[in-house]
Amino acid sequence: MKNLKQAKEILEKVKNYDDRLLSRTTGLSETLQQLLKEYLPEGLLDDIKEIDSLTVQKKRALIDYLLKAVEQVRVEQVKEEKVPEKLPIERFFSIKITDLKFLKPVEKRAFKKVGIQSVYDALFFFPKRYDDRRFKSLSGIKDGETGLFKLEVLDIKKINRGKLKVQVSLKQENKKLNAFFVHDKPFLFSFFRKGKEVILYGKVSVYGKEISIIQPEIYNRFDPVIMDRIVPVYSLRGDSTVKITSQTINHLRRGLFKILKEYLSVFPEYLPERLRKKYKLPEITEAVKKVHFPDMFEDLTKLNALLTRPQTRIIFDELFILELAYAYRKSLLKENPAEAIKIDSGFIEDFEKLLPFKLTDDQKKAIKEIIEDISKPSPMNRMVQGDVGSGKTVVAVAASLAVAGSGYQVAVMAPTEILAQQHYRNFKSIIRDAEKIYLLTGSTPAREKREIYRKMETGEARIVIGTHALIQDEVRFKNLALVIVDEQHRFGVEQRKALIEKSGKTPHVLVMTATPIPRTLSLTYFGDLDVSVIKQLPSGRKKVETMIYYEDERDVMNSFIRKELEKGRQVFVVYPLIEESEKIDLKSAEEGFKKWKEAFPDKKVILLHGRMSQEEKDRIMEEFRNKKADILVSTTVIEVGVDIPNASVMVIEDAYRFGLSQIHQLRGRVGRGEYEGYCFLVVPEEFKYRSDNPDQEKKREKALRRLKILVSTTDGFKIAEEDLKLRGSGDIIGTAQSGRFYFGLADPARERDGKILEYAKKEAEKLIEEDPHLDRNPLLKEIVFKKYGDRFNLVNIA
Repeated sequence: MKNLKQAKEILEKVKNYDDRLLSRTTGLSETLQQLLKEYLPEGLLDDIKEIDSLTVQKKRALIDYLLKAVEQVRVEQVKEEKVPEKLPIERFFSIKITDLKFLKPVEKRAFKKVGIQSVYDALFFFPKRYDDRRFKSLSGIKDGETGLFKLEVLDIKKINRGKLKVQVSLKQENKKLNAFFVHDKPFLFSFFRKGKEVILYGKVSVYGKEISIIQPEIYNRFDPVIMDRIVPVYSLRGDSTVKITSQTINHLRRGLFKILKEYLSVFPEYLPERLRKKYKLPEITEAVKKVHFPDMFEDLTKLNALLTRPQTRIIFDELFILELAYAYRKSLLKENPAEAIKIDSGFIEDFEKLLPFKLTDDQKKAIKEIIEDISKPSPMNRMVQGDVGSGKTVVAVAASLAVAGSGYQVAVMAPTEILAQQHYRNFKSIIRDAEKIYLLTGSTPAREKREIYRKMETGEARIVIGTHALIQDEVRFKNLALVIVDEQHRFGVEQRKALIEKSGKTPHVLVMTATPIPRTLSLTYFGDLDVSVIKQLPSGRKKVETMIYYEDERDVMNSFIRKELEKGRQVFVVYPLIEESEKIDLKSAEEGFKKWKEAFPDKKVILLHGRMSQEEKDRIMEEFRNKKADILVSTTVIEVGVDIPNASVMVIEDAYRFGLSQIHQLRGRVGRGEYEGYCFLVVPEEFKYRSDNPDQEKKREKALRRLKILVSTTDGFKIAEEDLKLRGSGDIIGTAQSGRFYFGLADPARERDGKILEYAKKEAEKLIEEDPHLDRNPLLKEIVFKKYGDRFNLVNIA
């Protein structure tokens, strides 16, 4: 503190020197470096080295800057010396924004608009980027630069220059600036009085010697929360219909500044010291403060890339707490008893003899991992993740046979009746003891249902395949040991609970997904599952040939399709929307349905869309499967996994509007039988030609670059990685799934955050190993439960 005080006194003294004396002053460099080396960042210390050789104007600017930096460090040092008593974390969740008397009503309304309810929400509602609102000089300002300027009013007058109605002339030292406004409201004339000092913020245009600014933000007086500093820019949540003005954002900044001042010093540190030291992470109070309101000498580029240490601390915490919740949940599940099923060592070889083909190495590995899991007295919780057509169903059949052959029962849950029926047919075609396999869906006749219920209760029904009818109240199992579910209707806590009640013990769970998911996303959205990956395609599985067709090449495409239809093949046509409910130039499936009927009047064309009931969809798909129609025109409701072996062509209209993973899933619907498969990606004719409009050209290039990835590869994992880079996680996982977690700063799709996620997972698992119930880390446990307790139902697992 003594050095800081001395440095401040020197800087204040030389600041008052006249230009002549200041230009002759030397020795500042060495003195200030010595006094401030413990307090200022390297970049600023490097600037101090040059201070003696600077021009008078630059020397003054650096002295002003150093005075602010020294004052900021001094204030922080004083705060650190007073260590207030920390509050329990629960208090931060329970104190509501509406109860804070120190907030103005406009500030409370700003929080409400962005969906912030508690003090904890406010502290951890982080900015996604930052604006530089440090005061700037008009001298040397560049065209297009945004800045905050302190100016003196020279004149104001009405003008009529297109949309511009008022011109205000202002000056800063010997530089002039013209501010233009698109309205001539009276308050402008009372605000901009001649000789008055005002503050403006906006983007500057420089043309020759003329400097101008259009519709700037205007301020009467200096506000230290939003001026002469780097200010946070928050991405707004809450009601999207509410208009958020720059004033509202400023109210939000002021409100957050007050909350930080009032509550941050009493917020407890929850991350173990060992981890903070290992990864060189700042304390949580420092991190939260500096993410909201960075030091004024912080590097703006680094801040906006989220690369500062305080931001890294928050990103690590967000990912670590999620992985800790997963590890905790996993640990609790393992404490529940499950049947330890012993399987013969030669099971895989014996199973392969039942098949008309050889298993791939990936399939064998997945089956081996499942057998190892179910042989333990704790429940399996595994996901089999495979590429389109990689043979996941065969793995499910093997797992079912292993369990049923040991005298236990298996439940296979599919999201729709048509998929349940398809699984039923596939299982029966492989398992010889087919009389012990049953199908139970909503449309199963009542009498047949009662008979199946009876056989499930006595244990005669070894494998029951169905929809959510499997967890109805009337259903009882004698000794259910394995549940296989479709990832689209992920096996939730309620279903697990229902099946435990029906079987007495926790069943082993196997989740099947047809969506190749990059590892970082898998850790983020399925962190409580062990994962088996099937990348290899079975020998004989044909690759689907993929081509891009422009709209004006439709006749060529239709000619090829007619040849396929004449061979007796069938065709899928997929549109991205039903009805033109969005204000975009997009063909709907209904319009397309008419066009396809006109193009192929001698063929039967049928329509399937999302607004139909599930029974209607199943009926249409069954009709198509039974070859009673030639062309199925649909929105993206074609079920993943539906088998139509006779379908050879998939046409995807307006393909650029789909995600790559989505198209990869859709093209997996063809080429599933003995015939070659083709996927045609239809794009607008204008995509053929370069556009003079830079935005349009960028859009065109990006769309074609994305689609060409599909033409060049059929590797779903490679496609998923590219999709992740181009579109982010929501498109691969699905928005419903990706919306399950709100991260303030972390984004697993970002390469750097993906690496942090790996460390976070490793540390979370290690911590749970050492402290399974987090009894030695009560603050962490509280945060895990507050954030993920309900979502993961952590209270009711054990």
